[in-house]
Amino acid sequence: MKAKHWLMAIGFSFLFVFSFFSNPTYGAAYSPYPSHNVSPGELGGKEQAWESSKKLVYDVYSGVDGKPRWQISNRDYGRGTQPYLEFTGWSALVGYHEHNASNQETYLWAINQRTGKSYIYQAEMTSLDASKDLEYNRQSSTGEVYNACPQGAYNKRNDECNMYYHNVGFVAHIPLNELFPNGTTEDSWNLRIIKKVENRVIWDDLKVPFQFKDLDFSLGKISLDSGLNAGNLVMANDGVARRNYPRQTGWSGGKYYTNGQTYQRVAQNEANTVVWYGVSSPEDSGETRWAGSAYWIFGGQPAKLSYKIGQKTCPDGSIVNLDQTCSIKVDIKHVDAKSNKILREDHHKIKIGSDYSYTPENKGVFKDSQNNPYIAAPLNQQYKGKAPENNLNFTFTYKSSLSDPTRIVEMEGSTEGMTKGDYLWELRRVDPSKSSQIYASSKFEITGKHYSVRNVLNRISANGVFSEQSDKPMALLLDLKSLQNKNIQYDSSYEYTNHYSVNYMCKDQQGSDCFDWVYKDTTAVWSEPYKKVFDLVKHYGENLRLLVDPSFEKMFNVTGAKDLQNITGNGASGEKGGNLIVGKKKAIDMSKDKTKVVFNKNYYERFKQATTSKAKDDNSLPTQSWIDISPGTMEYEVELPTDSQKSKSFMYQRKNGANSYYYAVDIDKNLRSTYRNQSPYAYTKYALPLQLENTKDKGLVNDTKRSYTLNWTSDYFFVGKQTGFIQPFPYTKYLRDMEQGKGKLPSSDEIKNIVNQEAKNNYEQQTGQKFNDTLLHVDSNGKEGLYGSRTNLNRYYLPISSDSDLKAKQPYENKILLANMGLNDATLIFGQKFNFERYLVGSVVDDAYVVEQHDPTVEIASYPHQVNVKNNQQSKINAITKDHSAEKLFEFRKTDTLSLYDQLKKVINLGI
Repeated sequence: MKAKHWLMAIGFSFLFVFSFFSNPTYGAAYSPYPSHNVSPGELGGKEQAWESSKKLVYDVYSGVDGKPRWQISNRDYGRGTQPYLEFTGWSALVGYHEHNASNQETYLWAINQRTGKSYIYQAEMTSLDASKDLEYNRQSSTGEVYNACPQGAYNKRNDECNMYYHNVGFVAHIPLNELFPNGTTEDSWNLRIIKKVENRVIWDDLKVPFQFKDLDFSLGKISLDSGLNAGNLVMANDGVARRNYPRQTGWSGGKYYTNGQTYQRVAQNEANTVVWYGVSSPEDSGETRWAGSAYWIFGGQPAKLSYKIGQKTCPDGSIVNLDQTCSIKVDIKHVDAKSNKILREDHHKIKIGSDYSYTPENKGVFKDSQNNPYIAAPLNQQYKGKAPENNLNFTFTYKSSLSDPTRIVEMEGSTEGMTKGDYLWELRRVDPSKSSQIYASSKFEITGKHYSVRNVLNRISANGVFSEQSDKPMALLLDLKSLQNKNIQYDSSYEYTNHYSVNYMCKDQQGSDCFDWVYKDTTAVWSEPYKKVFDLVKHYGENLRLLVDPSFEKMFNVTGAKDLQNITGNGASGEKGGNLIVGKKKAIDMSKDKTKVVFNKNYYERFKQATTSKAKDDNSLPTQSWIDISPGTMEYEVELPTDSQKSKSFMYQRKNGANSYYYAVDIDKNLRSTYRNQSPYAYTKYALPLQLENTKDKGLVNDTKRSYTLNWTSDYFFVGKQTGFIQPFPYTKYLRDMEQGKGKLPSSDEIKNIVNQEAKNNYEQQTGQKFNDTLLHVDSNGKEGLYGSRTNLNRYYLPISSDSDLKAKQPYENKILLANMGLNDATLIFGQKFNFERYLVGSVVDDAYVVEQHDPTVEIASYPHQVNVKNNQQSKINAITKDHSAEKLFEFRKTDTLSLYDQLKKVINLGI
């Protein structure tokens, strides 16, 4: 398989070379002899600008990487078969205009300096394309060029747009018999190249940066070279990258050739149209680096086509017989690599083929103006080998060995360690279904002027409870119960230095010697004695403690709702009443005081009855009527150290179901089983649930305190219009379920249907009679009923049963308990006193408003009404009254009075 590939490669190369010399691109009519006079035009060259229309760029191929070598071929171009010197290359007027098969020509111009004769020969054009090779900012190896110039564009820089350079290859055919006729023993011709694109004609000296191998011709040798300095290449542009291999793309890492500097060619690559030359790069310790020929100005002399018989001219200028060994010159320069200053020059002569070896001088032989010793750089410079057939020029480079300029400096205006900031704790409710937590935070800012600080450590701790630390401002959520009445300790420390080191790094180092120190950075000096430690607690001591003393889960028992504003909790000593502590905050600023705090404040929440509240602490009733169950409208006000009360998501109230109650001394008989007291507190036998129904955010007071109004509701109580039968509706349960995401509130229509049905069922179950009554406050037009504000449904109806404990003209007190109030989760207890002057219903002796109880019959002189009962009606009346129920509502009211009346009306005329 390997053998087959090798044979295929030979075949491909042969066909490529054969096509160069045998297949004219533009047909068989080619002739090296122009059919018209050719003007050489203007002098141009690679050093010209892209937009000048004079930048003539070309390469002559040496015959590597598949390109054909130069040769002498016998051909007939209309003047008989004769020998022609042939070599290949490419040329273009870059930046001038698009090149194509029909708008360009290439010529070789031979000039004899001795005789003054000159000839111009037309080169054969080939299909080589240099568009991609010359493309600026090439995006791909094939396809269209990047940022192509518009059609008809002239004189453009390649960074402005890229032009196409099609069909720029050429084959030169130079008739040797015309330049070196029979009898010539020695002669030479200087060669120039002429490029014509459309009507633009530019010429330049032809130079070849390599040595062609001599060709046999007639009785001597044909040579073509550009002299001893042909291998010198001069960089023509700025910003040309030093590539590690031919046609390398991507960023060079900032490594560029020096514009105008001469480099020694060591290799070349002719794989594509444009030749890439490898040079010995002094910037890279003599390593080979590459760049395209468009950026190189070829050194040496104009290419000289020479023919010589017998003798030879040696490189050192001497002439010897062909069989004699020539001598060459060896010129050695000792040069400062940075300034190119020549430190010394040495000159030697050696025979071609002899061995030679040269090394640089030792360190200190040369010294710079600052008395720094020179040392050969790079290391291991040596030139050795066998003397070639050309003069040798060797350069040893040296660099000054410099000391390290790094130094330590104290920062101007620096101070000792200082800080400022604040530290606090506050109650915070994160989960509305759970108790409040302690939010503790500290924010300390370093105010000392230092070059650098490190190991910043902020600490928050409570002895035996927790300890946390961070290098950033701290914020913790902590369990409140474990911290109650304990101190939270705050602290902050850091290390600092007021000294810095101005550091330099060796950009150009060789062993222990440095030739170029460059500024690297400026770094903090942390070694002793420059490192310092600052600890805040050493300055403020116990001032960095905050006692956690809220009134968490405490009970406050006051006489009435109006006394809520007089509640005073922990931490409120000396404060105005109505304060429950919810947070503390202190601040320090060492620029103002280095041992005392500059700010110290406690923060509170407050409850009070709103001035607009309709609820009364004392209720004197004319009879057994009703009292509002709702504690009325309350105002809640809170301020916190972090201003979290200003947040839209601020949560102050716990939402966890029925946690508030209205404790009634006595209630209606049919309600007792439903509202039997099962709460943790045994104030009375009966507990009616209360639920916070709505809150109104009143915004900020003086831009600090957040204010709310709170409104409670109870279960709804509906009263029968005729019977006085009370039917409850568990509205608070629906509220609790809704808050816990278990349902939604029923509509007014749904409530109406439920209570009507429940009233019928409960009344019939309790009395055995049908409920033919209607409930009050269920009409849709009632402003304070079910379809209105519903305030008439939150009523405690005093029981009117004869067995009730409530007596006329006696003082009583119901209790209201509001649990988990505010961030303190406090329990507020206050009384609602009441009494009534007269019974609502009773006997005559009770002085009741309505007399329904039967008293002994007394003689009446006359009866104003009479009813006539016939004999046939008596039996029917007996049957109706026989089934009359003995059940009594409220222990005195017959439950079937209305139905009895309706039945009797059907039998007799009652006259009513």
